[in-house]
Amino acid sequence: MPIKSKQLGPGSLKFGETASPREFASQLRKAELDPKVEDGDTLPVLSGEELTEDDTIEWTIGGNLLQDYDADSLEMWCWEHQGQWVPWAFTPNNDGTQSWKGEAKIRPIKIGGDVKTRNTSDFTFPARNVQPVATAGAPAGFAARATLIDKTDDAPSNVESPSIEAALNRAG
Repeated sequence: MPIKSKQLGPGSLKFGETASPREFASQLRKAELDPKVEDGDTLPVLSGEELTEDDTIEWTIGGNLLQDYDADSLEMWCWEHQGQWVPWAFTPNNDGTQSWKGEAKIRPIKIGGDVKTRNTSDFTFPARNVQPVATAGAPAGFAARATLIDKTDDAPSNVESPSIEAALNRAG
């Protein structure tokens, strides 16, 4: 198989309801959706067998943005929406065949830094209900193959976190 690689951007990262999303792309220097996978514990039992629990996946969506000190800045938007779970959509490259969506818990971000410098702020928001969204040209079954749900304290109690292997086997 030949090597394939694409650059990040131009793309999009939007937070908020569909009717009024806030686009972050014009201020972003870095954007990333990051899964932290923790292997399930292995529990030995008296018979000598072992039970392995499912892996858990905790997602974050974040990046690095150029600071803007205006009243309609992303810093102010994050301040106004802190603590809220809002929908988001991330398209790494407009020419690609995938986008991602989910919900993020908004947190305030850093303001300020070095004097006479274009300061930036790193931000990381916990994410849940993360899933790929196939776009035109995506292979058949793309979206169904990788539906993974995170476990967070704020997630509904009836949500389970399937392992990657189990999700792939179900999509078959």
